[in-house]
Amino acid sequence: MSSNELNFLEGLVYLSKKDKILGKVIKEIKPEEPEKRDPNFEALVRIISGQQLSSAAASTIFNRLKDFLGKNEITPQLIKECIPQQILKCGLSNAKTKYILNLADLFLVEPNFLHELKDKESKEIIEVLQKIKGIGIWSASIFALFYLNHSNVFVWGDISIKKAIRLLYGEDQEMEHERIIEITSKWTPYRSTACIVLWKWLDEGAIKFS
Repeated sequence: MSSNELNFLEGLVYLSKKDKILGKVIKEIKPEEPEKRDPNFEALVRIISGQQLSSAAASTIFNRLKDFLGKNEITPQLIKECIPQQILKCGLSNAKTKYILNLADLFLVEPNFLHELKDKESKEIIEVLQKIKGIGIWSASIFALFYLNHSNVFVWGDISIKKAIRLLYGEDQEMEHERIIEITSKWTPYRSTACIVLWKWLDEGAIKFS
């Protein structure tokens, strides 16, 4: 295992010791390690198609695209064989359709693009991915966390994560950037595990603990 790679169980133990609030959450909800996901072109298509949507809506649209393409792995070649109207009919917006078509162009020119990312640090991976039109800090962070399995990714721009922190740490108003950094700095080097815990906590109903 590389120094970047997520060790979920170690992360739970570390966070429980470093943060009493998060420790209570972990003890109560008993979060499980997420399944490994392949870091490929299809992964980025899935992330782009699901931007700013609920999990259910994102899955529906992505599955329509998969069905249209014959349920095969989505590749740059398959996307480039489509006309924009076919992708739009799957439920993607004009902007997302353009992003996915542009992404296919990039991968056809640079087929080793993702392979070259694998050994980089999380920060550099996120910076490189953000240079691609349609991929912001949220999308890049999700890819580094779930698909490259990096251990210390905090998903900036995720509304659910921000909400969970506000509820757990007693913040009544909109949280300042500096306050979020203050709360989350103690989670390093397992900020990825912390994000997974917070998402799970919200999914379980955001139960408060005494």
